Amino acid sequence: MRLSSLLQINIDRMLLLGPPGIGKTSIIKQIAISESEKRNKIFVDLNEKFSADEILKNPDKYYVYYRIIAPYFNSDIIEFPKIVDGYVKLFPVEVFEVLQKCEGILFVDEITNVQIPHIRTLFYSLLDSKELGSHIKLSHLKIVAAGNKIEHSEDAETLPKPLRNRLIIVNVEVDANDWLKWYTSSNSFNEHVAAFIHEHPGYLLYDVDPKYDDGYTNFASPRTWERVGLLLNETKDNIDTKIRRELLMGLLGPIVADKFDSFLKYNVDYHRLKNHYEYWNSLHRSQKLMAIFTIAANINKEWIKFLMWLIDHEPEMVKICLDKVNTKLDMDIVKDLTMLNVQLSKKISLLR
Repeated sequence: MRLSSLLQINIDRMLLLGPPGIGKTSIIKQIAISESEKRNKIFVDLNEKFSADEILKNPDKYYVYYRIIAPYFNSDIIEFPKIVDGYVKLFPVEVFEVLQKCEGILFVDEITNVQIPHIRTLFYSLLDSKELGSHIKLSHLKIVAAGNKIEHSEDAETLPKPLRNRLIIVNVEVDANDWLKWYTSSNSFNEHVAAFIHEHPGYLLYDVDPKYDDGYTNFASPRTWERVGLLLNETKDNIDTKIRRELLMGLLGPIVADKFDSFLKYNVDYHRLKNHYEYWNSLHRSQKLMAIFTIAANINKEWIKFLMWLIDHEPEMVKICLDKVNTKLDMDIVKDLTMLNVQLSKKISLLR
């Protein structure tokens, strides 16, 4: 199943199985944000800084998300002892107190990599009965788990049949088009990465050839491409090309790094493009794709005027751009994009 398909279904008591780095964590958080918007509630990521006191004043106002990395979970920090009326009682720590009161999603990541038996039993109970330990009841939360199969992780363990029988087990895969739509509006967006993956979707997830895997060579995945984007945005041209290539190899592996490094020779003069549309005709296809993704990531009225012009020259490029534009925009921009879509449809129908 494509990761984007999870946005359309109830993910409660679901186990997502797939290779590492394909975006399982990102899609679950995206679903949590979407659920909070549907309910008109305030979204809170409990893995970040939050005020438990503020949330617990009115828990119905909030929709929460909490990610547990299962192999590193310490069961001793679920509850703490407190003397009440001369007796020792156990109380949940802040995060679990909030989870007991609010709607939200609890995401148990890397569950197949848990090696400690009593921790594994703890999570099996959580998925089965939505209880953590002896006192924490989480029946109103959606609980989702993710993990890797044995062929994707040396630490992975199979799951017992009784647990499997209580879950919806979904094998997930990454789709380049879906990923690019998300990536264009992400903080790690980089025009070179977006254009390269559009042209070479097979390199979005490209594993090391087992024959040459020495146990230390990295591989290309959505996770590492995000880091490549951040690296390029931070360093820009202020890095020695040999050092840059070494870093790319450390993120993507040698085969993909070589191909992507050669792609970095392309650049676009956006100031010139805004003021002289004919500059477009001199661009290589790779440069055009870089421009299209940059426009999609930074859409405004100025770029919409350019796209109106481009409809008469390369309508297929306008289509790629509109497919990747973020839908959360000002109403004025949405109206202009609607008009642009109408003009594009007319042009395409005339060409048929």
